[in-house]
Amino acid sequence: MSEPVLDLPIDDDPLHAAADSHRTGSPEAGITGPVASVPVVVDELSIYGATGQELVEPTSFQLAAGQITALTGPSGSGKTTLMRALLGQLPSGAVRRTGSVSVAGHDVFALDPVARQRFRRTHVAYVGQDPGSALNPLMRVHALLHEVARDASRDTVLETLELVGLSAEHLRRRPAELSGGQQRRVALARALIRRTGVLILDEPLAGLHGALRTDIARLLTEIAAERSTAILLSGHDTAAVHAIADNVIELGAGVVAVDREVDTGHASSRDLPAQGSLVLRASGIGATIGAHEVLAEVDLELAPGSALAVVGVSGAGKTTLARVIAGLHRSATGVLELAGTAIPVVGRGRIACGRNGIQLVTQNPRAALNPRRTVAQTLGRPLRRIGGVPRRRLAHRVGDLLASVELAPELARRYPHELSGGQRQRVALARALAAEPAVLICDEITSALDQATATSIMGLLDRIRRDRAMSLLVISHDMALVAAHCPRLVVLDHGRVVESGETHAILAAPAHSATRELLG
Repeated sequence: MSEPVLDLPIDDDPLHAAADSHRTGSPEAGITGPVASVPVVVDELSIYGATGQELVEPTSFQLAAGQITALTGPSGSGKTTLMRALLGQLPSGAVRRTGSVSVAGHDVFALDPVARQRFRRTHVAYVGQDPGSALNPLMRVHALLHEVARDASRDTVLETLELVGLSAEHLRRRPAELSGGQQRRVALARALIRRTGVLILDEPLAGLHGALRTDIARLLTEIAAERSTAILLSGHDTAAVHAIADNVIELGAGVVAVDREVDTGHASSRDLPAQGSLVLRASGIGATIGAHEVLAEVDLELAPGSALAVVGVSGAGKTTLARVIAGLHRSATGVLELAGTAIPVVGRGRIACGRNGIQLVTQNPRAALNPRRTVAQTLGRPLRRIGGVPRRRLAHRVGDLLASVELAPELARRYPHELSGGQRQRVALARALAAEPAVLICDEITSALDQATATSIMGLLDRIRRDRAMSLLVISHDMALVAAHCPRLVVLDHGRVVESGETHAILAAPAHSATRELLG
């Protein structure tokens, strides 16, 4: 039978639903003390999409209390779909062809809607790939934690934040005042403070810099052991996942893994921008979020066809800088020049730039793509509004755009929830390319992708940059990716540039502690 849509409304989300857990008899949320063993059994489960495509091949496994099980596999192999199935939830129009799922003795697909909601509140916590979208933008961090653990003391709240690398100063902030990595950690804290027997984490290490990734991985092993929690997680960083997992399940059999080896010579001098004219100059960029200064006196330059990386730990200001340059941050100061012409730092004046302007591809394509529009409709809007493509030519140009990002033309009829994570990211990239930008900003666009797909995406960007003489600004935590694809880099720390220059030189002899922390 068909199940509810993939993106849960707020009152049906496992984390938001926990706000009512006291009315359903679940134990008080806290930090210490054991929890009961909650086994999970998946038996020959297979899931098919609305058009008949296989989303999850027949799969069987068990989750034991106190152990970590990892799902690995390429983008599109069904990791997220399988994890959501443990909640009793399938993508819109999808069906369970075979098999069963039992969690804490409940056949999750046999539960009626009321019982299923009660089950989620009591037995399982889930953190998705885009955890920021599950955080109410109007609530501060302390309220977000008390929403799911109403009786938690201040000490408990602070201990939980400390577990995920946050402090008391974050309690008064709203989601918009947090970086993407900090939002991810708040979502994880909301899951941990509930103390459920089963914890499901979709890409929990994505978008985190080296040292923090190590800390979160260590935390998960401690949670599993000390609380007897059964943890199911997914991850594209196979080395990190294998290091903490007791069991590994690889979906998409036959896919060849790509070794994570980097030849820093790939970003060689032949890719360095020609000296002379600049396509983008940013001078004295500053920005605030509420009362917090998040950027101060940031300068950077891009020449035509060049690739520059902006790196830094979570909360350094990278995403805010990307949004300022893209004209999307309201409280910004400084000077921006595009091809020698001053452009507004804030306001709607950017629209006049049209083609040959600046486009941003964000780290969360699911949130960036309208779920009610097909791929063709998503790509058709910028083609018409910015490119001036006549309606009779739209289908042809949409096909060209899909081909440019190595997607099949039949995907034009699909909706975002019918695409894999890698396919959604390519669609978001194609939408940006429809505007024929002079500068493309990519904000952590590979952070939630498996290694093979991430490598393919970056290779695609290299080709597009060469073919179109387009400049690339890459926001990333992945220093191996930066070394392979960006000849120059800028290191941010607490909103300021602390190091900049040629990538190979900085990585060989980092001068600042922030750079050394990124390298782990």
